Amino acid sequence: LHEPAVVDCLERRYNLSSGWQMYTASGPILIAINPCRTVKGLYDEQAMRMYWQWGERLAHGSNQIMDNLGEGVKSTDVAPPPHVFSVADASYRGMMRGLDFQRVSMEEEKKEDHSDGIFANQSILVSGESGAGKTVTTKFIMQYLAALSKKVDTDVGLGRIDKSSIEQRVLQSNAILESFGNARTLRNDNSSRFGKFIELRFSDRGRLMGASIDTYLLEKARIVGHTRGEQSYHIFYQVLHKGSLSATERKKMDIDGRSVVDFAITTAENGKDKSRLCHQGGFDDHAKMFGELRTAMDTMGFSRTEQTEIFQAVCGLLYLSNLTLQGAFVESNDGEECKLDINNNSLASALRLLGVTYEALNAAVTTVQFKAVDELVKKNLNATQAARAVQALIKGAYDSIFSLLVDRINTCIIGVSGDESAAFIGLLDIFGFESFDKNSFEQLCINYCNESLQQQFNRFVFKLEQQEYNREGIKWDFVDFSDNQDILDLIEKKHGGILTTLDEQCMLGMRCNDRTFVSAVYDKCMKASSRFDANTKQKAQGKFSIHHYAGIVEYDTDGFMEKNKDEIPMEAGEMLSNSTVTFVSNIAQVMASKMSGSQKESKGRAFKSSISRVSVGGQFSAQLQKLRKRIDETHPHYVRCLKPNDQLQPDRFEKAVVVDQLRCGGILEAIRVSRAGFPQRYTFEHFVSRFGILSTSLSEVKVPKVNRFRSASQGTPTVVKGLKKRVDPKRDCELLVKVIAKWILAEREKNTEEVDEPEAPTDSLSPRSFWQTHQSPPKNYNSIHKTVDVSEAGIQMGATKVFLLQDTFDCIERVRGLALAISATKITAAVRRYLARVKYLAMLRAYRDSFRRRSSFEPKGEKKSTDSTSVRSVNIRIDCFELVANGRSVSAPKCEPQEFEWISIGHGRFIKRSMSDLPSTDVTPKACLRRFNSMTTCTPAIPSPSPFHQTNSPKATAVRRLNSIKSSTPVVLSPSPFRQTISTKATVARH
Repeated sequence: LHEPAVVDCLERRYNLSSGWQMYTASGPILIAINPCRTVKGLYDEQAMRMYWQWGERLAHGSNQIMDNLGEGVKSTDVAPPPHVFSVADASYRGMMRGLDFQRVSMEEEKKEDHSDGIFANQSILVSGESGAGKTVTTKFIMQYLAALSKKVDTDVGLGRIDKSSIEQRVLQSNAILESFGNARTLRNDNSSRFGKFIELRFSDRGRLMGASIDTYLLEKARIVGHTRGEQSYHIFYQVLHKGSLSATERKKMDIDGRSVVDFAITTAENGKDKSRLCHQGGFDDHAKMFGELRTAMDTMGFSRTEQTEIFQAVCGLLYLSNLTLQGAFVESNDGEECKLDINNNSLASALRLLGVTYEALNAAVTTVQFKAVDELVKKNLNATQAARAVQALIKGAYDSIFSLLVDRINTCIIGVSGDESAAFIGLLDIFGFESFDKNSFEQLCINYCNESLQQQFNRFVFKLEQQEYNREGIKWDFVDFSDNQDILDLIEKKHGGILTTLDEQCMLGMRCNDRTFVSAVYDKCMKASSRFDANTKQKAQGKFSIHHYAGIVEYDTDGFMEKNKDEIPMEAGEMLSNSTVTFVSNIAQVMASKMSGSQKESKGRAFKSSISRVSVGGQFSAQLQKLRKRIDETHPHYVRCLKPNDQLQPDRFEKAVVVDQLRCGGILEAIRVSRAGFPQRYTFEHFVSRFGILSTSLSEVKVPKVNRFRSASQGTPTVVKGLKKRVDPKRDCELLVKVIAKWILAEREKNTEEVDEPEAPTDSLSPRSFWQTHQSPPKNYNSIHKTVDVSEAGIQMGATKVFLLQDTFDCIERVRGLALAISATKITAAVRRYLARVKYLAMLRAYRDSFRRRSSFEPKGEKKSTDSTSVRSVNIRIDCFELVANGRSVSAPKCEPQEFEWISIGHGRFIKRSMSDLPSTDVTPKACLRRFNSMTTCTPAIPSPSPFHQTNSPKATAVRRLNSIKSSTPVVLSPSPFRQTISTKATVARH
C-alpha cells in the first residue's frame, strides 16, 4: 500500500468509459473524483432503486424485496459499485439499527448510554478543495435520503416526491442557499462561500420529520470586491439578467437598461474575466437559475410581496456599492470631513430602494461614534473612511439578508418535533483547504476549520480506534499517524494563539493596527511552535507562514484587524431600522442581534458601541467547537471529493494534483487502519439481542435469550423489572459467536474447497470478504470437530464488546434478515389459517340456521330426520331463491325447491339434471304410490358422490316428490354450490 498504487487505481477507474467508477471505496472513506461532465444514469431513479434494493437485502436477507423494482433493475448477489448513494444508505441503516437498540434499552428500563459506541445519530462529512464537487455531492445525498423517507412511509416510488412534502421543501432549500451563498471563483463556477451543517431528523419508523440548517462564516469580503476571473454572489447577476424579472419589476427596481458593468459589486478588479476554468456547469444561465430560485421561494411559502422586497433590497445594495467609487463624496475642512454628493446618479435609487432618507444615510457613513469612558464621542470621517463605512454597511446588510433567509428556511422545514425516539443524520458541507497567492483572514479561518475537522477525523479513524483496541485486548497492528493538535494550539490557544492575540489587539481600540498585531504574533509564536515560521523578508512585509497538515501556507496580515472587528456604525443600524421597507427594517433587527451577541439580547435594546461586541474570529471559533461536539455524538461517514485537474476539464487526470489532495485528506493512513480495523462493534448484551435468532437458524445449540434475569431470591430465571444484572451475557455471547464463526468457516470451506493454495496462518486477520478470500483451510480441517478460531471468521471478542469486520457484519446481517423473513412468513401463514377457519365456522353456522328454517317446508305428519349428517344437505337461505321465467329474474314465493338428479359421466365426475329433463314416466298418483310402497323393502340409502350431499329418509323424499308433482312446482336454480337435493328416482335406484 503506497501512493503510486492508490493513484494508479484511481486513474484506471476514472478512465473507464461508463463513468460509474468515479467513486472508490477506501475503508471508512468514499473517494469521489469529479468527472467534470454529466454521467448518464448515475443519479437517476433507477440508480436509487439499485442501492435501496441492496440495502434492503442486507437488512432483510431476501432477494424478493419488492414486486416491481423498476425496469432494468436486477437482483444479484454482487454488491453494486461504490457510490454516494451507498454512503447515504449505510447512514440510514445505521440510524435504524441504533433506534432498534434504543427501543430494546427502553424496554429494559436502561438509560441511553453512548459509552459503548452505539449511536443512532449519524453524520456524513463531505470535504475537499473548491471545485471538487462537495455541493453537488451533498445535494444527491439529501435527494436519496428524502426519496428513501418517502418510500418507507408509502408505496410511492423512489424519486417521486410531492411538491408540498417536507422532503421537497428540504431539497428546494438548496436553490435559495446557492443563489445567495455561492459564487464563481478561480477554482469553481459554483463555489459555496459558506459552510453548512444540515440536520435531517427522522422518526423511529424512518420517515423524514423535519430539518434545520446551520451556516458558518459567510465570506463577506466577496460582496464588495473580487479578483479577476471571479464573481460575486449569484443573486446579483440573476436580478440583473434581462430574462429574470419582468419589465414592470425591472422598472420598479431601477435596473431597466442596467447591466453588471454599471455596479461596483459586479465589476471585477484588475480587468476582465480571464479564468482558466472550463465553464461547463451552466451557471452562466442566470435566467434559469433565477427561475429555480423563485420556484423554491414559492415552495417555502414566500409571498410575491416578500420576494419583491428581497430583490429590491439586493438592488439597493447594488446602487449603494457605487457610493464607494471616487467622486461619491464631497470633501470639506481640508479633507478631514465629507458628505454624500447629492447629485450622484446612484444615490437617489439607493435611497428609494432601501426606504431611507438622505440625512440618515449621510450621518451613517460620514460619522462614527465610539465610547470613551462614560460618554459617546462623535467623530467625522474623511472620504476614504466614509467609503469603507459604506462597504461595512453593505457587508453587514447582505450578511443579515442571508441570515434572514436561513431562518425562514428553518421555519419552513422544521417539520414535526417532540419525537423522543427520533434520530438525525447530519450533512456537513464545509469549505476545503485553501492556499492562494494572497491569503488573508478568511483563509486563516477556513484552514483553521479544516485543521479542526482533520483532528476529528484522526480521533475517529486513528486515535480512538487504537485506544479502544488496546483497551479491549484486540489483536492488530498499530498504525502511525501525524497528530495536528499543535497546529490548533498555535491558532486557538488562549493568551498565545493567533486568533486570541488578534482579539486582544482589537479590544485595545484605535491604538492598535495590523502592524502591532503581527509584531505581537512574532513575539508569542516564533519560539512557542515549530509550525510557525517568518523569515526576515516576511517580517518586513507583515507576513507569516503556518505548516498545516496539507502544506505550508503564507498569510498576509493586511486587513486582519478590520475584518476581525467587522464594525458596523451605530447610525447605520438606526437608519435601517427606520426604513419604510419592511424587509429592510428586519435586516436592522438581525444586525442588532449580531452586534449584541444574541437575538434575545437585541430585543428592546438600542444600538450600542461595537467595541464590546464578540469578534468574528471568536464567533467562528465558538461555532466550530459546537460543531465538533455535535459530530462527536454521532457515527461519522466520510466522503472525500477530489478534482482531477485544476481546470476542471473532463477526461483529464493529473496525478500531481490528485496526490496533493490525497495527502491533505489523510486517505492513505485511513486505508491502513481500515484494513486491520473492525468498524462494527456491539456490547455482549446488544450482540445477543440482535443476532440471537441465528443460534437456531445456524445450529441446534440454543443460546439463552438476552432478556432473562436471575432473581436475587430465587434460583430460577425470571423477568425482573428494573433488575440490570444479567445471568452471564459474556457466556451467552461466546456461545453465539462460536455458532456464527463455525457457520462462516463452513461456508468459506464450501467456496474454497476446490482452490489449491498454501495453508493460511491461524492468526490471520485479513478483512477481505470470506466469500472471495484466497486463504483456503488446511486439508485436515474439520469445521465440526475442530476448535473454532473466531478470529478467522472476522470476529474478535474483547473485554466488553464484540468486534466485527465489515464483510462479516454484512454477512450475518443478511442471514439475520433472512431468518426474520422466514419467521414473518410462518406467522403470516398461521394468521391466514386462523382467518380461513373463522370464515369456515361462520359458513357452517349458516348451514345449521338454514336447516332450522327448512323445517317449515316439511309436510305435516312427516317424521323429521334425526341424522346429524343431514345438516350437510340443507340449502342455504331457501327463502331467497330466484326463478328464471321469460328471460327475467323475479322473486320466487316461499316454496319447496325442486329435486335434482346426479348423473355420472365417468372418471369420478357427476352432473345434475332436473326432473323435467328425465325420460317420460308414469307420474300418476297411483304409480307414485306403488313406488312409495316398494321403498319399504329397499336397501339402506347409498351416500351421494358429492361430499356436500346427504339424503334424508326415502319415505320422506317420496312424499315430497309426490306433493311436488301434484303442485307442478317449476324448476328452481340453486344459488349456492353447496346446496343440492336428491331426485326421487335416483334415491330409489340407490336403495
